[in-house]
Amino acid sequence: MDGLVFGLCALIGLAGTVLSAREAWRQRDRSDYRVARFTRAVAIGICTLGVTLAVPAVEDMIESATGMNNAAKLGAHICAVVWCGSLQLMLVDWSYNHEVLKASLFARAALAACVLLAMLPLFVSTTDETVEFTTEYATVPGVTVYLMVYLGYVAITCGEIAFLCTGMALVARRGGHAWSARGLALSSISAVLGVAYAASKGSYLVTHYLGHPWPLRYEEVVSPLLAGLAVISLITGLTMAMVGRRLASRVAVSAT
Repeated sequence: MDGLVFGLCALIGLAGTVLSAREAWRQRDRSDYRVARFTRAVAIGICTLGVTLAVPAVEDMIESATGMNNAAKLGAHICAVVWCGSLQLMLVDWSYNHEVLKASLFARAALAACVLLAMLPLFVSTTDETVEFTTEYATVPGVTVYLMVYLGYVAITCGEIAFLCTGMALVARRGGHAWSARGLALSSISAVLGVAYAASKGSYLVTHYLGHPWPLRYEEVVSPLLAGLAVISLITGLTMAMVGRRLASRVAVSAT
């Protein structure tokens, strides 16, 4: 299941990365160049790397090459944190005015840095050849704490992403930018799926701690599916919004 889901995500992510990087490069000399164009390309590229590391065959190859157990999982989780942070920065740049933009960007970057600084010591103190950083090893306290820190950040950031995308979609729709509105609406749905993914894994960890977990076999199917759907719909939605903006600008130029 993981190989199929995350392999498909990696292919779609590669296409989205190429398109976003090309757009950011094309716009680099514009006087109104914004952080959002760069962070969009970074977010999709980091996401693609993260889902590639989550493919079981790639995971085994990375661990064999590095000689470090859980190396690929740590890399995938770091990519997820950077991905969510980059998306926040992109949407904040699109949504906030310049008076509060710098403070908003620094606050979200600082939150991502704090999460990574909390995750790394937990990883180092917990990892060994008998432990995997998955819900299957929820009996190991370090694994549970590590995953809850990671999942808590994913839930918080995806919640804000869903809120911002919904607001921007409504503005785009009122402005007559149909493709942008659809892309942002799809991005909002993907962020909700991201919250659902964090809730799925997190609820298993919490109920396991309380002594009444729901069946692990269900969690191991539901969580990857939610993560895969979130990644695919987000990349698709951001690409639609990007293409929609380009089409709108071309129509405006041709109309003049």
